[in-house]
Parts: sequence; structure tokens; C-alpha cells
Amino acid sequence: MFQFENDYWWYRGLHELVLHYVENIRNTNAKTHNQQELKILDAGCGTGRMMELLAPYGKVEGIDYSEDAVNLCKNRGLENVRRDDLNTWAAPAEIYDVIISNDVIYNSGVEDDMAVVGKFHWALKPNGLLIMNLPAFKALQRKHDIAVFGIRRYRKKRTLRDLKKIGFSSVHTSYRLLPLFFIMLLQKYLLERFSKKKAESDLKLLPPAMNSFLLRLHRLENKIITRGIPLPLGSSLFLVCKKNSGATKDTKKHEDVF
Repeated sequence: MFQFENDYWWYRGLHELVLHYVENIRNTNAKTHNQQELKILDAGCGTGRMMELLAPYGKVEGIDYSEDAVNLCKNRGLENVRRDDLNTWAAPAEIYDVIISNDVIYNSGVEDDMAVVGKFHWALKPNGLLIMNLPAFKALQRKHDIAVFGIRRYRKKRTLRDLKKIGFSSVHTSYRLLPLFFIMLLQKYLLERFSKKKAESDLKLLPPAMNSFLLRLHRLENKIITRGIPLPLGSSLFLVCKKNSGATKDTKKHEDVF
């Protein structure tokens, strides 16, 4: 993952989409609260590329379950990162403006995905943003999911209903990577059905020209999404949700929500 994050089309497109919404909230806070810097948590920070890109927007912290991932973050020069388990994470109350968690809560290592989201809610300031990218549609679950320990996929309607119960409202939610949806269906129901290959990740280096082409497509899709136009299908579900003002006091402790 470390060698892919800087240049691989999938990561670059996702990171650029996340940064669009982070910049929006920074600009809003600068106008309404004269707050120039954000306090940001990358929950499940992996090897740290997202943290690097977030650095200009304020104070960024990262947590990850993997000791190897934390060490790779430190190899990037990132110091404000530590090993922690989201299942047992003692979430501090109302200290973050933004929490980002890309492709984390779907993993088999997360015992209760919405309990973890409840912790994110507890840790966000009122009106703070939660930004998540999640794998979408159970029908797309393939050998890749097995290889990366993915046990959950998400649908927009149900996920938004669960988030609303916790105390979030949707700012913008859309499926992503529409072309990949059909490619993955084809792969699962035609190719994998007759293949005896063991489960392995789809993440592989591509020729530069192909990587560049896919990044251009990804950026075109990002333009559509950031204009407020949700895509009806995609291999991923992208959510930008706001913590409802005053919600933490009503729920007392995140543990009580569940």
C-alpha cells in the first residue's frame, strides 16, 4: 500500500475528493469563526499519505491498528500518529473538526462498525464533519474482499439511516467509481466463477498511461460529485456527514447509543 498511495489513480482520486470537502469546511470556519486551522483525525490512517495531504489544513492526528502502518507513517516524517484499536479506542469528547475514515469500518477487525461510528460522533465537535469511503453493494463482494479481510459492503439508504440514528445528517452522499461497478460485476460472475486462483488483492501496478487515463476519469467523476450530483451506482459509497449540533449531550456517552 505504501508504494501505491502517492501515485495510484484510485488513491489519488479519493484523496482529492476528500480534500475538496476539508477545504470547504476550513473556508467556512474561517469566515464564521475566524478559525484558520482545523483539528483533524485520520482514523485508520494506513501508511499516512492522506495525513500528509491534510497537513496544510491544520493539526492532523492519525491512529491505526497496524504497528507496521504506524512505522511507515513515521518514515514519512509524521509524528502525531499512534497505534490504537478502534474497538477499544477511548474517544475524547468533542475535540475534532473533521474525522476521516477511508475504507476502515468494513474490515473484519472492526467488531461493530456503527459502534465505531458512534465513537467518531462523540469525538467530533458540534457541526463537525465525518468523511468516510466504504465499499458498496454486497453483490460486488469478491475474492479481493477476502484477501483484504473485508466482510461488509454498504448501501446508501441503510447507511444514512444508521448514521441518522447516531446523530449525523448528510451533507453529501454518493456512490463512486460507476464504471468499476460493472467491471467488478463481470469479474465476479463470469471470471471468478470459473477461476481456481486463490484470493488476492486487486491492487496492482499499472502502466503509466493506463494509470493516467483512469485518474482523468476519476477526476471527471469527482467534478460531478462535488457539484452535488449523486451517482446512482458505484463500487464505493462516499459520505460527508455533519454531527448535529448538541447531539453529544443528548446521547451522554457513545457507548449508550448502542
